[in-house]
Amino acid sequence: MTNHAVILGGGMVGSAMAMDLARDPGLRVTVVDAREAALTRVRDKHGVAVRRCDLGDPSAVKSAVADADIVLGALSSVIGLQTLRAVIEAHKPYVDISFMADDALQYDALAREHGVTAVVDCGVAPGMSNLLAGYAALVLSPCEHLDIMVGGLPAERRWPYEYKAGFAPHDVIEEYVRPSRIVEGGKLVVKEALSEPELVEFAGLGTLEAFNTDGLRSLAFTLKVPHMRERTLRYPGHIALMRVLRETGFFAKEPITVKGAAVRPLDVTAALLFPKWTFEEGEADLTVMRVEAVGTKDGKRVRLRWDLFDRYDPQTGYRSMSRTTAFPATIVARRVLDGRITAKGVLPPEKLATVPGLVDDLMAQLGERGVRYHASSQVLDDAGDGSRA
Repeated sequence: MTNHAVILGGGMVGSAMAMDLARDPGLRVTVVDAREAALTRVRDKHGVAVRRCDLGDPSAVKSAVADADIVLGALSSVIGLQTLRAVIEAHKPYVDISFMADDALQYDALAREHGVTAVVDCGVAPGMSNLLAGYAALVLSPCEHLDIMVGGLPAERRWPYEYKAGFAPHDVIEEYVRPSRIVEGGKLVVKEALSEPELVEFAGLGTLEAFNTDGLRSLAFTLKVPHMRERTLRYPGHIALMRVLRETGFFAKEPITVKGAAVRPLDVTAALLFPKWTFEEGEADLTVMRVEAVGTKDGKRVRLRWDLFDRYDPQTGYRSMSRTTAFPATIVARRVLDGRITAKGVLPPEKLATVPGLVDDLMAQLGERGVRYHASSQVLDDAGDGSRA
């Protein structure tokens, strides 16, 4: 029996989803997008079916997924929430990677009412970071600390920004302005984005700077861990540049008047920055992530750590951020189809950590696709130092 997988969005991540799903003889794949050029590219590259559609229109989304057995979302955060609702109302299972500012869990009851499994934030971070955090909270009793750091970077540092966007640049800027929610002492604390910078060393890469971002998302409410934070990684110097732009008002969404014309500073900034932040064809990138948890296991205080250091894949021509984001979603979509994931409702990835064997399965499947996480553990002494377990 052939199942029909519909991918909403044919951009960098959606195209990588199509590549992975098209390899499965048990799947028929259709990519939906409003951009003819994106559809032509993904069709010619992977031989999948395509459909042109305005995905900003919820009724058009419902029509596009009408005969789908599974739907995957690879859309901008701006339309993430309305698309989630449209797919749920179409009674279709959904796996989404949108970095939406809205609380997707508000549609949990609606999804359960319609008997829909909707896995949200199912990329690399949020996504795999949530899954591993959820797993740590299960195996540590109690889990005391969770610290997540992640960054997508160009492999080659180039002046002036030493940065390129591995996903929608508008969503990158959102990281620099959206207040950061972290958990301290069991309480939700809101801190300014780009705050509390720290230099961190990574083997094989060198020094990066970490800063607070609003990446805990659902973890802040679904896990009972007293200390949790998520930070973004960039090459040193990036924080200062972004702070200057933000504090000057370049990221503001409210219009200002310039020579009698009303303009949004963010639109001007986007027009100037995005060409410089766009990867050139074949330009290499890398993704680095560390998920670290501290707690008690078998009567001992331990630190669990998962490290990802992934690079551009010249064989497929897909950048690291596209692959590391797309593959968790395509693997989870298969597990929804084959009945391994059966829970109904809106499910953030940490909820999937309770599915027997799923974490190991995802790690193995990602490894087969060249995305490898290195797991390690340490037994800690009272001072927080320790030896490898």
